[in-house]
Amino acid sequence: MADPTPSPEIEKPIHRGRIQAQGGGTEKSESWAQATPPTFSEIVRPIDRLEAQLTPKEKTICEKAFTQLRRVVEIGAETGGFWAPRSRSFPKPATGDIRVDIEIITARAAVPDPDSTEKVEES
Repeated sequence: MADPTPSPEIEKPIHRGRIQAQGGGTEKSESWAQATPPTFSEIVRPIDRLEAQLTPKEKTICEKAFTQLRRVVEIGAETGGFWAPRSRSFPKPATGDIRVDIEIITARAAVPDPDSTEKVEES
């Protein structure tokens, strides 16, 4: 008779990644680990949480980086998302102060939101 207990390997989060701000004395990050690929909206939330952790001065320094990061994630979602391994740093070009990184460590991230697919099909 089969064991009804799910295997830990089956439930193991395979979609992992993180967003971090580092440099100039700053070291803060937000990560995700889940069984399904995080959607565009689910990736924007840790970006917002990370930005909220920064001091007003750090936010000013990172303003361009966060703008660029959000745009890249939006474009990625429009084209089906990102596959691991992938790592990008912002701002481009680098300023030498604090940088903001996104790293897709395993599997996939920033897939289109379900409702955005419906809108494209309706057009």
